Amino acid sequence: MKSQISVSIDTATFIALCDFLRSSNDPRDPVDVCDEAIWYWMDNAAWKPELLSRTDSTGYQWKSLFLPSGTQLRMKYGSKYHYANVISDEVVYEGEAMSPSAMANRVAQSSRNAWRDIWIKRPNDKDWVLADDIRNAQNAGEEGNSASTTRSSD
Repeated sequence: MKSQISVSIDTATFIALCDFLRSSNDPRDPVDVCDEAIWYWMDNAAWKPELLSRTDSTGYQWKSLFLPSGTQLRMKYGSKYHYANVISDEVVYEGEAMSPSAMANRVAQSSRNAWRDIWIKRPNDKDWVLADDIRNAQNAGEEGNSASTTRSSD
């Protein structure tokens, strides 16, 4: 007798599997199919590295620029830095979800161009990069954090 362990699976997924097997006239036990699916996935993951890399697809879409969750935003106004973070799919500044434009306008208490005022540091970035430079590099088909787009934000 082989030993077994219970693994949690979403109920809707399991029901969909049962329905699929039934509609395909497949007499196999759905539990056995789950086991086979795990082995199938492992066999294929060896030659499909994208199956092994889990990506967090959450983030904030700012016009044409995607800011992944974990991105930091910074704006210097006067002598003070103001920071926001991309959490899940929102830009959060001082505990409130808002657009980068709303953040820039709130910090300056006037109408500002957020593309020229906000610096960005994405999770894999080494340096802060001006949002406008990332956007321009992206529009030119370049990498957003190249040496030509990195400037000091001080």
